[in-house]
Amino acid sequence: MFLFPSFLLLGLVTASYAEPVTEGAQSTCPVIACSSPGLNGFPGKDGRDGAKGEKGEPGQGLRGLQGPPGKVGPAGSPGIPGLKGAEGPKGEVGPKGAEGPKGAMGKIAAEIAALQSELRGFKKWVFFSTSEQVGNKYFMSTGKKLSFYRAKAVCSQFQASVATPRNAEENKAVQKVARDIAYLGLTDERTENRFLDLTGRSVQYTNWNGGEPNNADNGEDCVVLLTNGKWNDVPCSDSFLVVCEFSD
Repeated sequence: MFLFPSFLLLGLVTASYAEPVTEGAQSTCPVIACSSPGLNGFPGKDGRDGAKGEKGEPGQGLRGLQGPPGKVGPAGSPGIPGLKGAEGPKGEVGPKGAEGPKGAMGKIAAEIAALQSELRGFKKWVFFSTSEQVGNKYFMSTGKKLSFYRAKAVCSQFQASVATPRNAEENKAVQKVARDIAYLGLTDERTENRFLDLTGRSVQYTNWNGGEPNNADNGEDCVVLLTNGKWNDVPCSDSFLVVCEFSD
């Protein structure tokens, strides 16, 4: 029963403080301004970065210490070759090189070959005790007694062959060099009683001793020069003096 007097009193108070309102005029008080402040909203999205500004002037502060060097980067591509430099002075003559076919190397090779040839000749004279020359042939004795097959090997080692006289003069020269029974370069191993030289050719000159060759015991296929200059057939396995024949 007390509500109605209270509403009446509130209406009177409000009317006394109200300002007069001009007819047709709008209120100058915005709704937001006249209301109580609201709560802060959520932050807005970040805006785009602005344009880069101009580089500023260097600072005036003290310069810091230099940091440690960084890692070595990968090697770059080769640059353009530079210009050819000036020619230097001529060097000293170096040691002799390997043999060559032309120029100075060819000359050196020829000198070496000549020295080797002289050395081989010197070895021959040292190895062979005596020698005799007939025309372009040299007959030399080794002073050794060997089988026929070893005699061939010894002479071949010196680019020679077992002595094979082609005439009486050469036969006498071999006899003079040997001074003992010596092998000749003849055999009838291929065909009995047909003696051939070491190249397989028949010989035109012979100087057989009386009754020779007789192929005693069917085992005499080689030939020796006797001390009297005559020939005799003997077994090839027997040991006799070695005389080698050289040609110019």
